[in-house]
Amino acid sequence: MKVLFVSSGKQGGVNPIIRNQGESLRKAGVELEYFVVGGRGWKSYVKSIKPLREKVLKGGYDVVHAHYSWCAYMTGIAMRGMKVPMVVSLMGNDILDHWWYPVLARMVAKCKPWKAVIVKSQEMKNRVGMPYANVIPNGVNMERFHPIDKEECQRKLGWNTVSGEGFVVSWKKHVLFPARVEDTRKNWPLAFEAVKLLNGEGFSGVVVSGKIELHAFKNTPNDETPIWYNASDAVVLPSFYEGSANALKEAMACNRPVVTTDMGDCRERIEGCEGCYVANTYEVEEFAELLGKALQYEKSGGRERLLKDGIADYQIAERLIAIYNDVMGK
Repeated sequence: MKVLFVSSGKQGGVNPIIRNQGESLRKAGVELEYFVVGGRGWKSYVKSIKPLREKVLKGGYDVVHAHYSWCAYMTGIAMRGMKVPMVVSLMGNDILDHWWYPVLARMVAKCKPWKAVIVKSQEMKNRVGMPYANVIPNGVNMERFHPIDKEECQRKLGWNTVSGEGFVVSWKKHVLFPARVEDTRKNWPLAFEAVKLLNGEGFSGVVVSGKIELHAFKNTPNDETPIWYNASDAVVLPSFYEGSANALKEAMACNRPVVTTDMGDCRERIEGCEGCYVANTYEVEEFAELLGKALQYEKSGGRERLLKDGIADYQIAERLIAIYNDVMGK
């Protein structure tokens, strides 16, 4: 089976989430290639139509799998008149960012029939209004994201530790906000205020002066993120909305306690999982209370839960291959 992944990417690079999914398919025996839309804005998509069409015509692909709605629209134009089946993955913000995104997706899907549509959560399926869509979250690479000694990771990151021969001591609890502070969708203020409240500072002062220190990703290399997760005493995801939060699954794979808001499929992923909590509101007091509970756990039961629910990347790969076989008529 030969599959082409189509996606957007910064400076021509493949999105790490897309690459992880692709590599899991390769391990399962799929011959896979990538086509990446470089640059930003609609002009980049328009410029990509001709080279994508040429690639599909010459490539001998059994399936073309487009990720993100705008890539799907471009791919549909590029593949006009072709018989190669097209599968589309709607990823989250490409449907949830604006009210008219789902409307546009439904219209385009009717004009250029998508043989299969994949969404990341039941919430997305309800929003996009495609009852035939398959709910398949992104899988997590369990080999890459796995438990590592917390003190060793804190030492590597220099998180307020004192080390000597044979020992490492950290005098603070460390909480990770696994996103950029500037990303308003991720809701940094809620994490910030909750940590201040737990530190007994009310709503003023600085986070680092208390017993809990809050960290956030800032130009963090992708290959270093497992160290950040494992260095944390807890991970917080106070986002306003997500498709299926990859950071949640990565933290769970590292057995880190997690506190999240009720968005995407977060409740489904962690409800009843030891050391993990879902906030029912966006109130600072509730989020802080749940974070305080999570910090009482040395580790969570997240990894076992992911495997039980079939969210490992190789488990998701099996489901994708089943869809490919279906659209190919096998």
